Amino acid sequence: MMTDRSAPSPRQACDLCRRRKIKCDGLPTCGGCLAIEASCVYSIARRRGPKPGRWRNRYTQGDRSDAAEHLHRRSQSSRLSDSPSTTPVPVSVPVPPPTDTDVWSPEFLDAISPRAENPAYHFAVPHQRPGQASSSPTIDIAAAFTCSFLESPAGQTETAIGVHLGFLASLQAAVPSITTASLGEKCVNLYTRYVFGAFPLCHEVSIRAAVSRYFIPLLDGPDSCEENRARVAFCFAADNEVERIGALRSVTLLTALCAAVSYVVPETLLPEKYSVAPLFLRAARRILRIYEDYDLEHPDSSSLGIRNLFSTAIQSATGMLGASSHNLNQAGVLAMKMRLYDEKSFQGLDPIEETLLRNIFWQLYVCDQTVLVMGALGSRPVTIHEALFETDFTVKARSSQTVPLLIHDGYPDGAKLEESLAEGFHIICRLWTMAARVVHGMKVLSRKQRSHDGLLDPLEGHADAIARLSAAYFEVITLKIDFPSASFTTTAGAQAESVMSHGSSSSTGEQYLVDMLHRQHTSYLLSLHSIKAMVLSSATQRGMTEVLGLSAADPSTLAMRQIELAQDFSHILESVPFTHLQTEGEHCSEKIRWIGSLLLEITHDASNEVVRTRANQCAMRLVEMLARLDSKASDNLGQQMMMYQL
Repeated sequence: MMTDRSAPSPRQACDLCRRRKIKCDGLPTCGGCLAIEASCVYSIARRRGPKPGRWRNRYTQGDRSDAAEHLHRRSQSSRLSDSPSTTPVPVSVPVPPPTDTDVWSPEFLDAISPRAENPAYHFAVPHQRPGQASSSPTIDIAAAFTCSFLESPAGQTETAIGVHLGFLASLQAAVPSITTASLGEKCVNLYTRYVFGAFPLCHEVSIRAAVSRYFIPLLDGPDSCEENRARVAFCFAADNEVERIGALRSVTLLTALCAAVSYVVPETLLPEKYSVAPLFLRAARRILRIYEDYDLEHPDSSSLGIRNLFSTAIQSATGMLGASSHNLNQAGVLAMKMRLYDEKSFQGLDPIEETLLRNIFWQLYVCDQTVLVMGALGSRPVTIHEALFETDFTVKARSSQTVPLLIHDGYPDGAKLEESLAEGFHIICRLWTMAARVVHGMKVLSRKQRSHDGLLDPLEGHADAIARLSAAYFEVITLKIDFPSASFTTTAGAQAESVMSHGSSSSTGEQYLVDMLHRQHTSYLLSLHSIKAMVLSSATQRGMTEVLGLSAADPSTLAMRQIELAQDFSHILESVPFTHLQTEGEHCSEKIRWIGSLLLEITHDASNEVVRTRANQCAMRLVEMLARLDSKASDNLGQQMMMYQL
């Protein structure tokens, strides 16, 4: 008796629900497949346990050779069938003897792979029994995946509806005690309060409008599938192509922001973070793939912001620098394509779009400057560099037509504080930019000095170059953010608890902006003190300590100065609110790891016992801080510390 492939067995989920990891009602056409109008197929469950000996011995060398020969002939015949000639011509195709490479070719592996039994890999080709002639052409797996990028606009929208419907269902199942809209508002509140000051990459009004539009509740019940799908489809309704792409970009930016916030903020601020963060990131990446080709051809501020948020989320979640840097570099390439280093590129843009593009460009530029300062060129390539610009570097820090990115209606001092936030953001950018120029200048001057060694005449212009670098370094260490007076913070302090405790849907409270200033001040202090240590390390390596007003005669003196700067950095870590360090994310951990590694080198190389002891003590303080931050980098530094102590 033959078993019907479409008839579900008891307690068996359909193939699509099993892949999506959602509950299946086991009906001939289950509710999940009905909601997204997909074919509902139940595969026959394969037996578990060790494979029978006859199966293991099935593909002997002779069988493999026959299979490889059959696949080779089939590929040759398919090439001939694709010929433009309409008259069949009998052709004898010589088949070479099969080799091990042919036997284990991708075609052969696909043929015997479990994927061949999975309907998802057949791309809606009707099921046929073995030996039955097919009236439909066989679709090549690779070609089908390629065609998915050329999907029609209607098909892209349908795919987005299915992804978003599954995302909302998973989100409601993960945190049933809170609505999706409330969760989205909470993520936006945390972003504006703890992240915006360092990364002003989003427009609050637009983000909150997206929460109301896309984070809708789903109905529960056996007859709610069609209703839920209709409601989600309404979220993506568009009258033209611009609105359709805008809807996809809007929901991707929202979910990417929620993913980055969920991964960065501590569990004390977002208890649901470990349940919802992967769902946010997965949904954002899946929807981006739907329109990625268009996005690469026609980028805007969301294109850069989404990839920046992806980088933050991936690095915080996994500590994988390569994966996170790929997204950051992709954003940098898009910024170079848009020529955002040229002020003329901003002419005629919407004021909000112009402000966001400026902020994101400077953020990406600073990320590359940080790589130059830290001497970590091997970690990722630099994509935004003056040597690659086609025109002069003319982009301004601020636009002549400033527009607010935050909501502060009813609070006259809100605009003033947001102005201070913008000023502080660009001061931090200038810190890293000037530090990178000092480090690069010392590198160039050191090379010239080494090539001039042995000559009697002094190096021309050496003293002037040292003076210019010293002046630039002095500007770095004296850059300061001017915060509003403390009297304002006390007047707004009474509103802090009420705004957060009532879960306000808007960050109009002045305390929000005050907290953002304090959070930004933490970023400024961490940047300033880590830059001091990094520039001194670069100057020591290149024999250019005179730029900093230090003598290179005694290595112990330089080591003690380095320990002193590291202790100042440790003091900052211990004096600022710990929540600020947590919301700083892997950027803070990376600085701690860098300075900790430097201290370990001093511990290993210093000849003075006191210097070794102090360096080891300071390094242990940093290791403890990394452990408290639960950073992915803490394991690496801890292992290095154990190796040096052995």
